Amino acid sequence: MNRFNPSVMLICAFVYSIFISFNQIEVLFITPLVFLMVCEYKRVIKVLKKLLFLNFFIAMIFVVLALQGNMEEAINVYIRTNMIILFNLLLFSSTNGFDIVRALNELRFPRQFVSSVYFTLKMIQTLNEEFKRIKYTLKARGFCAGTSMFAYETYGNLFGHIFVKSIRKSNALRDSFLLRGFHGRIYLINNNKLSLYDMILFLVVNLIVIKTVV
Repeated sequence: MNRFNPSVMLICAFVYSIFISFNQIEVLFITPLVFLMVCEYKRVIKVLKKLLFLNFFIAMIFVVLALQGNMEEAINVYIRTNMIILFNLLLFSSTNGFDIVRALNELRFPRQFVSSVYFTLKMIQTLNEEFKRIKYTLKARGFCAGTSMFAYETYGNLFGHIFVKSIRKSNALRDSFLLRGFHGRIYLINNNKLSLYDMILFLVVNLIVIKTVV
């Protein structure tokens, strides 16, 4: 269970990412990362593994900028990107997409936007489960990934099945909500309260804002 309020998480993620992107890196900017590492110490290794995987893509940007002769800018972009990604991975490591929907609802975003995000996440979750089911089925039948024509045909059938399944699921979901009297608004139970962790996180992130502005 996540110890942070979803609304505080969303606000802090936005503020931290913006100020890291457009300001000179200072030691103070590491404070929120240290705090989150202490709070999520059980997941730090898992988060760092994800960050390492994402660094393969970040390294491409670094190489392109370095080859253009902008070594200082390349290093700057590399550090900024890693700090932003690490902060968000630590912050959202123990949450799910529907917590974001609750945060958007608590922050009074337009109800159509909240509903759209909810249905999008619902469909992603459904299709992900369908993809895992098909993958296990193929594995049970002895299918091995490769570059043969049979493998390509299998990939095509797989993505075609998922595409058709997504259309059917979306239509079924739409009909289900219309029968329930849906009029563009998702009603969510928001019983999240501010905790000490929320206040500390909000404080350390806002110290960056204060230091930058002053």
